[in-house]
Amino acid sequence: MSMTARSVPPPQAAPRLARARALARDPLIANSFFLLATTALGAGAGFVFWLLVARLYPAADVGRASSLLSSMSLLSYFSLFGLNSTLVRHLPTSDRPAHDVGTALSTVAVCSCAISGGFVLLVPWMAPQLAFLHDSFVITAGFVVLAAGAAVNLLTDSVFVAFRATRVNLAVNGVLMSLVKLALPVLFVSGGPFGVVAAGAGASTIAAAASVLAIRGVLRLKIRPVFSWRTLRATLGYSLSSYLSGSLNLLPQIVLPIVVLQILGPVPAAVYFVAFQIANLVNSASYAIGEALFAEGSQHGAALGPIAVRSGKVIALATVPTVALVAVLARPVLQVFGPQYAAHGTTTLTVFTLGSLTVAFNTWVSFLLKLTRQLVAMVVSNAVLVAVVLVIALARLHHGLVWAAIAWGAGNLASGVAAGAALLAGGVRAPHTGRHRRAGKEHKTA
Repeated sequence: MSMTARSVPPPQAAPRLARARALARDPLIANSFFLLATTALGAGAGFVFWLLVARLYPAADVGRASSLLSSMSLLSYFSLFGLNSTLVRHLPTSDRPAHDVGTALSTVAVCSCAISGGFVLLVPWMAPQLAFLHDSFVITAGFVVLAAGAAVNLLTDSVFVAFRATRVNLAVNGVLMSLVKLALPVLFVSGGPFGVVAAGAGASTIAAAASVLAIRGVLRLKIRPVFSWRTLRATLGYSLSSYLSGSLNLLPQIVLPIVVLQILGPVPAAVYFVAFQIANLVNSASYAIGEALFAEGSQHGAALGPIAVRSGKVIALATVPTVALVAVLARPVLQVFGPQYAAHGTTTLTVFTLGSLTVAFNTWVSFLLKLTRQLVAMVVSNAVLVAVVLVIALARLHHGLVWAAIAWGAGNLASGVAAGAALLAGGVRAPHTGRHRRAGKEHKTA
């Protein structure tokens, strides 16, 4: 048989090959893949990072540092003020993208310094265990700078998503940041608890600098530090609505572990933490595809209906098999963490994992609300999430840890139904209202 004959695929394989090539060229699929890969690399690097830290640093230092890094993550998110969603929504149709990105980066950096600086001032009263932040000016200033770097890094992710450049995000936040994160714990081992913080947050700050260079070099956006109130005002309503909606969405994740700790004690709280983190890995698929949906629907001329249907199918295909697999393997997976986790957390992990189906649905309809600018519905649906999760948890958690998982799944289902009802009432209309337009020298919103 000749080489030419061998290279021709059999007739029945041709349609499958054509479909595979079409999927590979689909920006929704490609961006979802790169976002998932970035999440997977980050999760793997984070796991190894904490293994290294546990062996290099005293347990007391690890405990204080982990609390401080968690606080820094929250401070970084709250410093975004919804500009991450605004960039994804408006950059594809903006006529001054470099100016918009420069304004957003400057705003977030300044706000982060102010918010993290206020946190440092309040630490002696709020969390005396973290008072080491006042040990020296270098530590105090270092925390503020690292928090700003982490916030800027979160914002640059949105720039790559908006421009369908998630492969660049994979290189920076997946590969580079993971490698740096694994190298820094050894370098800062003499720094005590702040050494752990510097290692963890330092990787984000280095990634932020690399992201800015990539935006200038790869995306060809000549960004510079600039502030324009006119630019911010043009999308202020959308930014603040996204900020409030996102903050409400985050609230149960902050409050529920505290409620578990107070009602059930430290051991169930540890089991809850592990089970929720595993389930959250399952949820990462729907989050990534939702971000890709958001980016695709924001492109000029996008037909939102077909994109919505296609993304819904992809979310289902990615979530349902994973949920089934993790639900079946719940006990062996928890056994890796220890017999106590398997004994007390198997049912909880199974219910959390089944709840990923409701999280996927809620994620899908919520991103559609953001695309269609149904801002009040965005806030209301997340308020429903908070109310249902906390009411069920406070009323039933004393009957067992599994009720935390039930509350989480029920809250996401109720939030998704509320968002879906608003979406049906408002219609899946064209997503381009509110895009930046220029009239003379001013930005206007439709």
